[in-house]
This record gives sequence, structure tokens and C-alpha cells, in this order.
Amino acid sequence: MTDYSLIKNKLIDIFHYSEAELETYSSFIEGAVDYAAHILIEEEKANDARIVNLCAVKAYYQIVLTSCADDGITSFKAGDISYTRDLSSVSRAKALLETALADCSDLIKNSRFSFKAV
Repeated sequence: MTDYSLIKNKLIDIFHYSEAELETYSSFIEGAVDYAAHILIEEEKANDARIVNLCAVKAYYQIVLTSCADDGITSFKAGDISYTRDLSSVSRAKALLETALADCSDLIKNSRFSFKAV
């Protein structure tokens, strides 16, 4: 399994979370570890830098989704009752996740369905 502490350190280094914040999101990190264990071709590669990065980005994506679900409202107007949601952080996190998955393509199982012949 991918080392939890490596993922945690990566989140601290890249996304500047504090130790206390990461305790709040520990279930997302644990979920990323389980996810990596499920998709890895070889268990020996569990702590490869690309897999650790994938786990950190996956946990980050979950954190961003949760924080956007909490409020996500960036402006509010009382007159005509309108509000705006800024979802750019979600799209950036999704792009990071897609890039991390592509970087690990040789280390993870391809779960795509392909129909080759009848």
C-alpha cells in the first residue's frame, strides 16, 4: 500500500495544507490509498513518486469538491436575488487529477471497456 505519510507530506508541500487541516481530511487520504491499491498493476510500485502524487491529487480533488459543496458562493445580490458560484477550483483540481492519471498510465490497470470483435 502507498505510504499515508508520503501522501500527507505531498499535500503539505504542494497545496500548503497544515497538519491540522489534513487531520480533518484524513478519510480522503485513506480513500486515495485504497484507490491506489485497487488500480496498481504491481504492489512494489505503491510508493513510486507518480503514485504518491496521484494519491495526493485525488485527495485534493475530494477536498475541493467538499469545500465547494459547503458554500461555493462567491457573490450574492439581494435586489434581484442572484448569486454566483466559482467552480474554477474544481476544474483545476480535475485537470490535475487527469494529468496525474495519465502520468501513471504504465503503473495502473486500464479499466476502460473496449469492444474488439464479435
